[in-house]
Amino acid sequence: MTRKQFLLENSKKYKKLLKIRYDADGNPITPYPLMTMREKYLAQEIYKIGVLDIETTGLGADFGRMLSWAILVRDVVTGEETIRSGVVNESDHRKAKGDADLIDKRITEELIEAISDLDYLVGHWFIGKRRHDIPFIRSRCAINKVHGFPKHKMVRYADTQRFSSQLHRLRNNGLGTIADAYDLAIHKTPVTTKDWKNAQQFANRKALRYILHHNILDVQITSKVLKHLEQYIGISSIFA
Repeated sequence: MTRKQFLLENSKKYKKLLKIRYDADGNPITPYPLMTMREKYLAQEIYKIGVLDIETTGLGADFGRMLSWAILVRDVVTGEETIRSGVVNESDHRKAKGDADLIDKRITEELIEAISDLDYLVGHWFIGKRRHDIPFIRSRCAINKVHGFPKHKMVRYADTQRFSSQLHRLRNNGLGTIADAYDLAIHKTPVTTKDWKNAQQFANRKALRYILHHNILDVQITSKVLKHLEQYIGISSIFA
């Protein structure tokens, strides 16, 4: 017997947990513990989920910059998944005219546009103190005077590393470790220091294509990890 079956067979005992509520039209709403993930997301007005990852030249946004970004967008209503992405190129280096900060301005602007219709942004080692992606993006927006980063309460954020550390007991909670432990199919690709340096210093096309490919694989893995974790933990209420 599953927990769901047990609750349904003992519904009188769990009246508060299984209390029936009604929507604005008077239609009954499935009690939250019995909802599917789709129903849970929609009940919290989350219609599009964006699994986001960036690749950067360093860990600090004041000395580093973005090389690429990728988002796997899940439409909660239809279940359709699409990839959005951006990567710097030789033209960005030329247009910067000696100002290194401007090299990633175009892709930063494109990233902000790409997240504008998303309700829930998810990544790995993603949000909060000593985390990477969201603090880095927010910093690059400030440095490059790129406007439009979501203000407080406009979008929720979730971190699969944080979810995993609460749910699992693995040797670590790295993305590759989780994917490997649960046989989630897609494996991370190694990126050599040569690729990173050639992409950073010379905007080498081959190196940048490889880094973007690595970036896209990361969001595909993170999406699989999220689908594994989301069933066992509450939808994040972090807005910072």
